[in-house]
Amino acid sequence: MNKAIIFIALLALTVAKIDDSTMPGSWHNYQFSNGFQSDSSNPLTQIFRKLSAQLEEKGIFDIVFTQATSQLVNGQNFKIRFNYTEEDTIKSGYCFAYVSFSGETCEIHEVELQESDFKYGGWSNYTIPAGFEQDPTHPLTLAKVNLSHDLHNLNMTFIKFVSVQSQVVAGYKFKIQFQFLNKNGKDRIGTCVIYVRPWDKHVEILELSVATPLKMSAEDNQNKDGGWETYKYNLSELQNGTSSFATAYNKLVKTLLKKAIRIVSISNVEQQVVSGVNYKISFIYAENNNLKVGDAIIYVQEWNKIIKVTSLNLTGQIIHY
Repeated sequence: MNKAIIFIALLALTVAKIDDSTMPGSWHNYQFSNGFQSDSSNPLTQIFRKLSAQLEEKGIFDIVFTQATSQLVNGQNFKIRFNYTEEDTIKSGYCFAYVSFSGETCEIHEVELQESDFKYGGWSNYTIPAGFEQDPTHPLTLAKVNLSHDLHNLNMTFIKFVSVQSQVVAGYKFKIQFQFLNKNGKDRIGTCVIYVRPWDKHVEILELSVATPLKMSAEDNQNKDGGWETYKYNLSELQNGTSSFATAYNKLVKTLLKKAIRIVSISNVEQQVVSGVNYKISFIYAENNNLKVGDAIIYVQEWNKIIKVTSLNLTGQIIHY
């Protein structure tokens, strides 16, 4: 009996002493000291040498690592913040790297460098990863937490991101359209611009608009002429099928296939944010061995799973080639 009690106590003590920093999947601070570059066995040394070589080709020198976190996988992932000198100006940057346990493999997967200013422009569509909320360090998770908090203070409730555009700076700048419930419990679409630095969990909401009344039917949306802006899509967006535009495009393709019509190419896309999103798609299609011009408006309200072609114009104009 006494031996059993002693065994259980020793087992509990052993479990208590397990260092959770060795558990795979979790991110932890990685301690390093000045002069680590002289230690060839330190994985940061390999990253430092490879990153320095890449940046020197761009005229960037004097890299100094200031902070690092690591994650055990089949090897180690590193998130590293560093300072560097460019044109006699000290700036900050971030990189994501991987080093195998053997040290034979060192890969730099992502590098972000500080811009001299924060100009708006250069925005690109950002595919919202499925289940990103499960990663507390993901920049969209950090943005969502802070946005939800600000809306809560306004007696409003965040529901979901509708679409996201990103601009790479020293961190991330997101231009986001999101669904929320206003004070009266009505569905609305808001917009915001949020700056996120994942490595130190810095989040700043630069712009927030929840004032636009957006409760319209699909038919009303179709007749509303205004508020349209160019939508810059990319092929990976259509291949992944994870954006609301991909949903709209697939609906259009299926609609045309029922008429034995095949889209050859997309010539222009515009979007209009309503209680959901309208997409105005201009395209070239093939019919009876001729290329012709057409356009359509597709209404998407993802949270209610509404996808509707509200306008379809097949002009029949033949393109001569």
